[in-house]
Amino acid sequence: MKASQLTKENITPEIVDKLLFEGLDYKGETADVIIVLGSRKACDYRVPLAAELFHKGKAPKLVFCGGKVQKTSLGEMEEYKAMLIAAKKCGIPRSAILTETQSLSTVENLQNAAELVKKHFQNCKSIIIVTTAYHMRRAAMLAQHFFTQKIIPCPASRGSTQRNNWSMTEKGSTTALDECLKFGYYIKKGFIDDFEI
Repeated sequence: MKASQLTKENITPEIVDKLLFEGLDYKGETADVIIVLGSRKACDYRVPLAAELFHKGKAPKLVFCGGKVQKTSLGEMEEYKAMLIAAKKCGIPRSAILTETQSLSTVENLQNAAELVKKHFQNCKSIIIVTTAYHMRRAAMLAQHFFTQKIIPCPASRGSTQRNNWSMTEKGSTTALDECLKFGYYIKKGFIDDFEI
């Protein structure tokens, strides 16, 4: 079956597992830049994971994405601002971080980050993308649309929609199903090539 043919009726637990989680584990690779995608909870679990990578020397620079005002655990503010506060708590020096402050979606996160990378890191060969586990496949495929560099996925596994627990709650199941259905939209828009599942 092609990703563009997915519907609420034909998505099985096996498809969810394969589409959202299979083959996306981080294997410890190093890169030139870490890009952290924005969300309401990015400051809680994406930034600490990116900090861990940074402190282990996996990449010397980071790009934080997200201009959307959200109710974060640190207050109501733009995603990148909450991420900067979290980064400071995690011991990442401000000089190591570039911010992308305008984007309101995953596509815009990556589109704008690609411009920053092109401008500031001309010799960049590889990029680690940090986002939520269930969002990782779509983010990595969209990144391939905007970047020429090698894309290395590094999923943050927290919350109700992880590989080992998504089917246990209504929230996890709904989130996983919605995520699977989003591929059709991005394929139709031309951001992702259709693919077999």
